Amino acid sequence: MAGYRKHEAQEWAWQTLKGQWTTLVTPFTPDNQVDTEGLRRNVRHVQSLGVRGGGCTWNMGEFWSLTEGERRLVMDTVADEAAGHWLIGAHVTDTSLRESIALAQHAERRGFDLLIIAPSYMVTKTEDQVVDFVRQVADNTELAMMFYNSPQFGITISPQGLKRLCAIPNVVGVKEASFNQQISIETHLLVGRDAVISTPDEWIFHKAKELGFRQQVMFANTSDWRFDTPRHNYYTQFIDRATAGDLDVEFYNHYLKDIKALSDKWWGGTMKKTGGALPVSMCKAWGEMMGMAGGNVRAPLHDLTHEEKAQLWSELEPLLPRAAAPATPEREVIQGRAHAPWLNGNGVRDGRSGLSESGMMLLVSAQDKAEALEADRGGADIIDLKNLQEALVGSAHPSLVREVREIIPPHKHVSVTLGVVPNQPGTVAMAVHAAAMMDATSVKVGFQVADYDMAVEVLRESRAAIGNAETKLIGSLFADNLLFEGGLDPHLMVNLAIDGECDGFLIDTLTKDGRNLFDFMPEPVLRDMVMHAKQEGLSTALSGHLKLENLDELARINPDIVGVRGAVCSSGERDRAVAWEAVAYFKEQLDLRKSGLIDVRAPVGAAPRGNGYGNGNGNGNGNGWTVIDGRGKNCAGVIAALSRQMEYDRSSFIEAILHDALNIYDVIYWAEQAGHRLLTQRKENDGTLRVLIEPYGNGSH
Repeated sequence: MAGYRKHEAQEWAWQTLKGQWTTLVTPFTPDNQVDTEGLRRNVRHVQSLGVRGGGCTWNMGEFWSLTEGERRLVMDTVADEAAGHWLIGAHVTDTSLRESIALAQHAERRGFDLLIIAPSYMVTKTEDQVVDFVRQVADNTELAMMFYNSPQFGITISPQGLKRLCAIPNVVGVKEASFNQQISIETHLLVGRDAVISTPDEWIFHKAKELGFRQQVMFANTSDWRFDTPRHNYYTQFIDRATAGDLDVEFYNHYLKDIKALSDKWWGGTMKKTGGALPVSMCKAWGEMMGMAGGNVRAPLHDLTHEEKAQLWSELEPLLPRAAAPATPEREVIQGRAHAPWLNGNGVRDGRSGLSESGMMLLVSAQDKAEALEADRGGADIIDLKNLQEALVGSAHPSLVREVREIIPPHKHVSVTLGVVPNQPGTVAMAVHAAAMMDATSVKVGFQVADYDMAVEVLRESRAAIGNAETKLIGSLFADNLLFEGGLDPHLMVNLAIDGECDGFLIDTLTKDGRNLFDFMPEPVLRDMVMHAKQEGLSTALSGHLKLENLDELARINPDIVGVRGAVCSSGERDRAVAWEAVAYFKEQLDLRKSGLIDVRAPVGAAPRGNGYGNGNGNGNGNGWTVIDGRGKNCAGVIAALSRQMEYDRSSFIEAILHDALNIYDVIYWAEQAGHRLLTQRKENDGTLRVLIEPYGNGSH
């Protein structure tokens, strides 16, 4: 919230507008509504990069497509998520002067720190009109204002005109985005001593050094969340140093030059394709590949095609920063890597931890290309290809796998089900190898009538066949196996996955007579299996004729993946086509339980005990303090890390940072089952919960 008065705005700007500021997109849901939860996640993600502040409803935020109510909704969401702890700006330009003033006053009431304003477009043709328009808005707000000089608004203001604008008392500076280097340089030289001038591209720092001026803020662009990860915020580091006068060209060339060249290529190419409109579609697609919420763009813009997204990813992936070496056991910090679930960051089970999204993911089974596209449009996290006409469940044809893998964005999971496999290790290994060569995210190997030792051999040969590929090996048993003579007991699933060197497991059903998973294996049994698997670092998946009414049971069990088909078909029957609207609704209901907005159980455990937070020495004989950061991690990764830490050191206190509501329940349940002591639980403003755990056997029990 702004802590200055109107006459102090310029001094506030000099002291505050520094370093890297971001530009936020406005994410949309599959039914084209503002995705407020996605927007909140985006704010948290950008904050984790170390960015100084952010702006919403700007050009990149598609303000021109939003209703006035939606613009206020975006402002309210950003203000609520920033909670006064992060600098925020709102763009308030409108064709209506009265609406611009109303938006400015709304932003002021909601605690925004500053405003950005541009020409009101349409009938604004002269610099005099622009100055008059901006002055009238400025007269009706106490907030500092940055002027946005961009040809996107139909007029580009000269350096002399920008000087006139900055003479308005609370217009503290200019975002000079004219794409004209001469205008940018002249504006810095003419106005830069009196107002904050920012050109949102790195070339300006080289000119500043050459000509003797300094740009103190990058206000603002999308490069932070397109180039950086929480562990590797090279762009933010570079900008923070450059704006402080330390231009490290060697650092830039080493870490950023290549990815910036790729960005320039796609930025310019997308603008050319759209006749000069800002490349919102490209930035949204790129952001989704980095873990940001995006969704579609609104008309008259068009999304990138599946082929364009695939091409972008093939060029981007080799340039992304890789995971850092694991921290020492004495203080292991697990950072979330929600932006890249196919890149292992959990560090468990020899680096093969499986999928690493936070909380339950939705898997939708598809039989053909059309269904795969419907599942993708509806927001399915994983598209699982299978052949329902081959026995009870069979493998999709390789041509379908290849075709779908080519059209579905590369950051989306496409898995392959081999179905019930024969007791022939070499034959199955060949099929698994083929799936890996086609870049399947995972391949599921299922057993019905089989000997345990033979199943282990099949899985181990399959593991060897995958080799160094990224594809995950998922062992599968069927909950109704015991209906068949010689059926492999599904209660052996966790042991089979461990002995078979799998990354995870799936429990499914073969019987399609109306009975589902819970008719064969009750909730407590499945919960214990899933918890056991999580402690071993395995990913967990449950399927088997599941419906919406099973979501509460599933949420209490909290597997990493929930697999459905019939529940998201147009008629609710497996033999009818997958419908994206049904997928979107199922996903929405699942996410409501993940967020805790639908509470599926009574509070777990007694009221928090202990004497609050300290340095780890206030209770028992704790000699240290370990942080397990579970944000963006699947529950298996968090619990495996906790278990591993307990094995290594029971003398140190452990602080677990959690966000997903169901993961919070599981960690508390795990701690209580193991006899560890919950000292405190503290809810933070960003929605995370910090749980302080005293290990069992540290001397105080």
